[in-house]
Amino acid sequence: MPRSRPRLALAAVLVAAIAGDARPAAASSLWVHAVALAAPTAPAATSDAAGTEPATLQARIDAVLAAPFLTGATIGVHVVDLGSGATLYTRNAELAQNPASNVKLVTTAAALAILGPEHRYVTRVYVDRKTLHGHSVDGDLYLRGGGDPSLITADLYQLASDLRALGIHKVSGGLVLDTSLFDRDELPPGFDQKDELAAYRSPGGALSVNYGTYVVLARPGAKDGEAALAAVDPPVPSIRLDNKATTVTGGRTRLHVAVEPDAKSHHLTVTLSGSIGVDAEPAEYRYPVASPAEYTGEVFRLVLAQRGVKLGKHSTRLAPVPADAERVAIARSQPLSVLVRSVNKLSNNYMAEHILKTLDAATPQTYAGGLVRVRAWLTEIGVPGEVHMTNGSGLYDSNRLSPIQLTHLLTRMHRDFRVAGDYLASLPIAGADGTLRNRFQDTPAVRFVRAKTGSLEQISSLSGYAGAVGKPPIVFSILISGLSKWKTVLAKQAQDQIAGMLAAEAAARP
Repeated sequence: MPRSRPRLALAAVLVAAIAGDARPAAASSLWVHAVALAAPTAPAATSDAAGTEPATLQARIDAVLAAPFLTGATIGVHVVDLGSGATLYTRNAELAQNPASNVKLVTTAAALAILGPEHRYVTRVYVDRKTLHGHSVDGDLYLRGGGDPSLITADLYQLASDLRALGIHKVSGGLVLDTSLFDRDELPPGFDQKDELAAYRSPGGALSVNYGTYVVLARPGAKDGEAALAAVDPPVPSIRLDNKATTVTGGRTRLHVAVEPDAKSHHLTVTLSGSIGVDAEPAEYRYPVASPAEYTGEVFRLVLAQRGVKLGKHSTRLAPVPADAERVAIARSQPLSVLVRSVNKLSNNYMAEHILKTLDAATPQTYAGGLVRVRAWLTEIGVPGEVHMTNGSGLYDSNRLSPIQLTHLLTRMHRDFRVAGDYLASLPIAGADGTLRNRFQDTPAVRFVRAKTGSLEQISSLSGYAGAVGKPPIVFSILISGLSKWKTVLAKQAQDQIAGMLAAEAAARP
């Protein structure tokens, strides 16, 4: 049996419960009334001519979207009752816009449907046939990447510990990295639109550890005037730290990190400058590596040495594992049903892009091949119109989707028993976890909305489900683009208000 995964993500994975809120059904009418009272302020909705009946759902949504801060923005909305299949609201529903991270809804849905919720990524260690003699390997050690988007240092420790447990103490040769599952290590499509030194845009590869990133750690010295204490984790040779930071009085942190790549190699020089207060908390900064495969090899060599497995050669090379090689260790990822939670709840760009590439049916796997398979699956489930999708995360100006395409996708996933529970569990829970943990606070809609957020400059998206106890949910997609500066926060509030209305609407239905 495979060992349990030590941890899934750099941030803790937030596991969503599939069951709804435990409020008794008798409380539904009171809750509906409370939603109306607790909803964020919006332009007043109109009543009928007699003024005795509440405004229709359409009128109330129209009123929210008539707010002055949305003037000039492009707004697309589609709302469907999953119980009856009726369209409850539509505005520019077929207009394709940049959906930002709502693209991850497509990537994760296709992955669950094509690969299955039980799919696991596997990283393996091999030796040449008949080279294992007692405690020694008379040859090279091979590390084969399986495209695991969640591979971390702890997994490499597991592999090294398993080698040690098998009695392998010495390898006469060097380390060989097999990255042949993917066509190459690279940035995803569209990522060349911006040149940002950011952890969320690290290159990926078939053999890539720690999400293609490293960490710079810093803490104050013992007293004012001393050098700050700093380190790179993992401490690999290709990343050199030049620590110029000092300790000052107080608790303020004013540290600066500069990363300079070596043009002739994949080595990096990281310069830490500025100051950190003697009373300050430790600081942490995360940055992308230059070459995922070589970095993984460095980390594995470090881990092998710490576990008492000695390599005879300092060389590390790239080559496929020989067909007759013997497997001596294996590390399996968590099932895909768990991995997609990190993608949707935490909006993990790196994992989304990795998963997209692993959807390619051919080898070596490519982004283009993964996209072909996603588009074919979308056609198979009847998503209307052409889906313009060039990457799996939604970063930058790369994708176009319409609200009706997203609601069709969400509807089909909810009705497919094989994947519905895992897909719903991957979405952020309103007011509770993921990218919605700080939204819907102090409203009755807490935990009654599960939806994927999307944010880019001038863009805000929210698509998902609004539900109630014992009632079919309502599926919705709200895409807003062309927002003027500083208006995205207000747009999110409007989207939250509409989603809260839909949860109340779901609760009020027979």
